[in-house]
Amino acid sequence: MGWQVIAFESELEADWKEVLAKATNATLMHQRSFLAYHKKRFHDASLILYRGDRPMAIFPAHREADQVFSHKGLGYAGLIHRPCSFDQEVQLYLQLLRYYEAQGVARLQIKATPSFYSKESTESLPYIMHLAQAEIRQMELSLAIKLPLKVRHKGRKANILQAKRSGLQVVEEGEVELFWDTLLRPNLKKRYQKKPTHNKEQMQYLKEWHPDNIRQFMVYQNGIPLAGATVFFTPNCLHTQYLATNVAGRKQHALDLLIDYLCTAQAAGRKYLDFGHSNECGGRKINRDLFRWKESFGAIPFHHSHYNLSTGAWRHLERVYQWKNDPMDA
Repeated sequence: MGWQVIAFESELEADWKEVLAKATNATLMHQRSFLAYHKKRFHDASLILYRGDRPMAIFPAHREADQVFSHKGLGYAGLIHRPCSFDQEVQLYLQLLRYYEAQGVARLQIKATPSFYSKESTESLPYIMHLAQAEIRQMELSLAIKLPLKVRHKGRKANILQAKRSGLQVVEEGEVELFWDTLLRPNLKKRYQKKPTHNKEQMQYLKEWHPDNIRQFMVYQNGIPLAGATVFFTPNCLHTQYLATNVAGRKQHALDLLIDYLCTAQAAGRKYLDFGHSNECGGRKINRDLFRWKESFGAIPFHHSHYNLSTGAWRHLERVYQWKNDPMDA
């Protein structure tokens, strides 16, 4: 059976979904309905890789001049594939790079999906990038809580217990507007002089398209909002896309209660809660206070690498083995 690498078109969405359903490292961000949100900003260059007639992998990407990115509009992307051997994964990257080179693409930049999103080990990826002589363009340090939650920090444990005794109520909401207007935007502006990556209309649009994957939680006391979180649900993780509280919420430890609630009442067999990174300046600096706050819940660090490589690197991968048989037949 031969290889086919085909540029994504809407007629191939069923094949894209088939890979997502079988892949070990697929998440919400790789769905076409999520990528469609960016269609006006980026020139899509996504691919589907086939072995014979069987879709084996997808590659969410966009093109700018002679470079392809996977993906500037997403927190992470890269090659999303069915369970496969190391040899097979090497062959997938070889075929992908060779295709892009033939299309006049000179460089490929990959923002890899963090390892804890995968159901299986992803330790092979850094080595494949090494074989392809890729450069690490940027590296961040993501922090994730391994579930079930085990808080060992005495102060954090006391805060959670106090919040539970204070009559605070966690509520799931259908709209994000209250969170954006009363907590998120004011908090980011005051503490960091920043705005959310998404405005409330954009997030509400994404939430309505993915109601099971994007959910909004609020913490109230006597009907007054104290804290909130916009949470992305993926097969292996919960990701707190946005977290915010106010002065009253900090005094009542509302975020402590909310994190505990997400890790217990909403985990549903997932293995991690992803806090995201606490980096600044392209990963070269760390917001120490934010980093330590996440660590106090038992969160542990995972590197998140951004790779830059030549599309001609498929030749390096071709020379890794003296191929006696096609690895896809193994």
